[in-house]
Amino acid sequence: MASGKGSIITVYEPDHVRKAGLGIWAEMFREIWMARGLVWRLMVRDIVSRYRQSLLGITWAFLSPLPVLLAFVWMKERTVLAIGETGMPYPVFIFLGQMVWLLFSHGVTVSTGSLVSAGTLLTKINFPRETLVLASLGQAVFEFAIRLPLLLAVFIWSGFLPKASILLLPVALFPLLFLITGVGLILALFNALVRDVGSIVGMAMTIGMFATPVVYPPPTGWPVSFWVNHVNPVSAFVTATRDLAVSGRISDPSGYAVSVLISVIIFLTGWRMFHLAESKIAEKV
Repeated sequence: MASGKGSIITVYEPDHVRKAGLGIWAEMFREIWMARGLVWRLMVRDIVSRYRQSLLGITWAFLSPLPVLLAFVWMKERTVLAIGETGMPYPVFIFLGQMVWLLFSHGVTVSTGSLVSAGTLLTKINFPRETLVLASLGQAVFEFAIRLPLLLAVFIWSGFLPKASILLLPVALFPLLFLITGVGLILALFNALVRDVGSIVGMAMTIGMFATPVVYPPPTGWPVSFWVNHVNPVSAFVTATRDLAVSGRISDPSGYAVSVLISVIIFLTGWRMFHLAESKIAEKV
């Protein structure tokens, strides 16, 4: 179809989505790039609808980390939990971990339900379905950004002066977006087939926080250290965030690099799976 000078003509052939090679990847990137305006509009719509009928509105994004933060700070001070040495004030330690985990968990959760919540939009309009997942990711990034002033407040409250390298936090966490998107694309597909997936993901995110060094330092004893520090790719991003605040450098660059690689692989795998199933999505939702 073409319209106007410079339009891109797209030719659909039988089983074109099953083609291999760089050509299909170029087509996928081109489709998403052309739909970037739609991604933005969907993201704004989702953010506005999320807070429009809420009494506290966007304030919820600030309040959501506080109950866990205050609860674990209280338990540590009362020696209910033996947390161990954290290398920084515990409120800062736990809040940095929470920011990373909430970015991941919220991004995956809303991405999982993105296709189902789209409803009749899928059957009435022809557009790249990946845009729904990317718009959901935008919600998580938006809430992460508006929590940054609260992070500054925690620094002041704790009397902690971070290294200037903390400004590189968005750069260090950027590869995490690939992991969130890849997992979200895969789970969105499964959730379109079986609605129970959404509920399972919610429970998994609750449990997953305790399988990630969010409220405790990275374990050193085998085999817990293997599962938490190496198998869980989110752990490297949590640790890297704290390293930037304390020492100005990532303490385990090889572990961080492996997590980045895993994130990219999961993203590419999830995107390809999603693209292969895209033509069947509308009839399944």
